[in-house]
Amino acid sequence: MKVLFAVWELDPFFKMGGLGDVARSLPAALKSLGVDIRVITPYYKVEKMGRNKKEKVAVFSLVYGGKKQTVEVWTTQSPYTGVPAYFIKNKKYLDKANPVDTWGFFDKVIVEILKRKVLDWEPDILHLNDRHCGLIPLLIKNEKIPVKTVFTIHNLAYQGPSPVSVIKDMGIDPNLCKIVQWEIKSKKINFLLEGIIHSDKITVVSPTYAKEILTEEYGQGLNEILRGMEGKIEGILNGIDTGWRNTTHYKSVKYPYNSHEEIVGGKKFYNWKEGKKLNKKFLQKKLGLKVDNNLPLVCFIGRLDPKQKGLDIMHTMLRRNVEKQKFQFVMLGDGDKHWEERYNWLSTFFPKYVSCNFKFDEALAHQIYAGSDFILIPSLYEPCGLIQMIAMLFGTIPVAHKTGGLIDSIKENFTGFLFEKYNSESLEKALFKAFDVWKNDKKQFEEITNNALNSDFSWKRSAQEYFSLYKKLLDNN
Repeated sequence: MKVLFAVWELDPFFKMGGLGDVARSLPAALKSLGVDIRVITPYYKVEKMGRNKKEKVAVFSLVYGGKKQTVEVWTTQSPYTGVPAYFIKNKKYLDKANPVDTWGFFDKVIVEILKRKVLDWEPDILHLNDRHCGLIPLLIKNEKIPVKTVFTIHNLAYQGPSPVSVIKDMGIDPNLCKIVQWEIKSKKINFLLEGIIHSDKITVVSPTYAKEILTEEYGQGLNEILRGMEGKIEGILNGIDTGWRNTTHYKSVKYPYNSHEEIVGGKKFYNWKEGKKLNKKFLQKKLGLKVDNNLPLVCFIGRLDPKQKGLDIMHTMLRRNVEKQKFQFVMLGDGDKHWEERYNWLSTFFPKYVSCNFKFDEALAHQIYAGSDFILIPSLYEPCGLIQMIAMLFGTIPVAHKTGGLIDSIKENFTGFLFEKYNSESLEKALFKAFDVWKNDKKQFEEITNNALNSDFSWKRSAQEYFSLYKKLLDNN
């Protein structure tokens, strides 16, 4: 079984978000199951190749936008996983990630590589990720290339509306595509929708989200089309690379800890109770917070996206409670400048109780996971979410909105706390319920923490489900 995994970002070479993590870890887990899997991605100027040995394996030309373009194909292996990766290089369209030009050109290049058999390796399945790869299934059908397509939606909200000229630049007659005919009035095409319509199989990143996107509330305007494809859609929960995370934990966290005290590689690992206490004190000092182990420390880590991440209800809840000085709050992430300013106001006036850090800093993120008692995930919607899984690996208990992959990964009163209604009062009630258990029922809180620490969110289960999906696709030929 040979699979080509197409994606626009790949950790550690280039990463903007969780998709880069998925592109690193899922192919590695599939490789361990015996799948001959390779990743293909653009070769941006900012790619971090480091000391990795790379080799140019092909050079060819194609016409895009009416002009001849030269394409180079380079290959190397992931330093973490050993999975082979192909990097597609073109100065005009792939030096920078400019959505309109990059995705159309990238999609055409991949199809040309398969059509011309540029590589000495041919896949049975193309696993495509998000809107960036949305036009590939259409091109595959038009060119009658004998390969199956799996299209994974990581977030339905990001659809990639683009000028219809992209289709023409790719050399496709818009009239050949029925779905484009009714979109052409607005002079836009929808990359994500094209991927949904023309792929052989659609996956989304959690079972609950697979049901939610069929509804008007979560369907982002595509719910009616998706309902017509219900049998084609499958929800497979994402995972995290626990081995890699534990290595990072070992390096970044001041006082490493496990579920029990032990010596690993000559370095002491504390039991989680002592480890979290020491890391909490370290974090409070580092961020200028009041050093007090009797105050619950709550964190938020992630993109400051006002349309998804629940910044409004979390801010209202904090503003209502921060003056009471009953807990501390740490934020790490960047995004919407308006919300950065509003949260910064809280940290300016209550510096001993609120710390806001508007940046991406993976080492600090792991120190915050290790030093915090709880993590807030108040998202309006969450296709899967990796934050809650990482937090539980650190014994940091999630308090989250009951939606999407959060439902599939957090068990109420067993590994975390969920709130039903999307408002600040519901969030506050769940958070203070968690505080009550933390303060007044030590035995139950220890059980919850142990359950969280022992949760298995590795990619093994998810990879097995993808393997089964691939096999069904090939068996149905």
